[in-house]
Amino acid sequence: MDIQLSTHVTVISGASGGKYPDGNSTLVRGSEGVVLIDPSLTVHDRGGVGVTVDRVLISHAHEDHMSGVGVVGAARVSAHEADLIGVQSLDGFMEVYGLPAEAEPDWRETVAREFHFSGWPAASGFVDGEVFDLGDTAVTVMHLPGHTRGHSAFVVESDGVAFIGDVDLSAFGPYYGDHWSDLVDFEQSLVRIRDLDAAYYVTFHHKGVVKGRSEFLRLLDLFESVIARRDDSLLEMLDQPRSFTELLERGIVYRAGSRPAVFGESVERRTIAMHLDRLKAADVIDEHDGVFSLM
Repeated sequence: MDIQLSTHVTVISGASGGKYPDGNSTLVRGSEGVVLIDPSLTVHDRGGVGVTVDRVLISHAHEDHMSGVGVVGAARVSAHEADLIGVQSLDGFMEVYGLPAEAEPDWRETVAREFHFSGWPAASGFVDGEVFDLGDTAVTVMHLPGHTRGHSAFVVESDGVAFIGDVDLSAFGPYYGDHWSDLVDFEQSLVRIRDLDAAYYVTFHHKGVVKGRSEFLRLLDLFESVIARRDDSLLEMLDQPRSFTELLERGIVYRAGSRPAVFGESVERRTIAMHLDRLKAADVIDEHDGVFSLM
């Protein structure tokens, strides 16, 4: 289903509300050009978006945000310069994820087969604040790292629309478990995005279109609170001293039995490690001979 948000902006809703592996793409049509943001599996399955696209903007180098690039036929593909290697080649893409060696072959095959990704060597990089002029409207980049190093939002100021990518306002909360991810960066991005004033906020997954700043801030509070809940989960586990392996077996990201087969273990491991490092730096927990305990 297509949702016409404004004069220039249309949201192309993905299957099941944009639930992974699909997502919600955004089309911006100006008098002098057309931009498509994050072509999804739905865009691939539809064979395009029904108009000539001049440029594809990719919010970050994850497979679900690039699945439809090949069918769009855009002359130019662009992503933030910090994520560019993950867009230009499959080898670079694997570097963004940073999976253990034993998991790489299956993930490579899945990305190529199910997400139609092999890389766009000619893709170009953009930076924070860069403006893509479409004549009577424009798209401005807002760099929001943490999910990946280059994760970015896109603002169509003339229409009061902000595409905020994988700041997806979901109950799952922030995802920062890849090699290219960082918890501190994500928290700083959540501070920055609070100043983003729009009539509509578009998430790639789950919520889709959020109307109004007050509702956006309410959902953002809930989304951000998951980070503290993960801290609390670790502290509850440390009711007695435990090794990293014991903490990993229990987990703080995925519910029991729901850990994705290919990358779930890696995401859980990296996320727990970042939270432990922060709790140690705050003198909340201690580590001795690989065993963690409360101070």
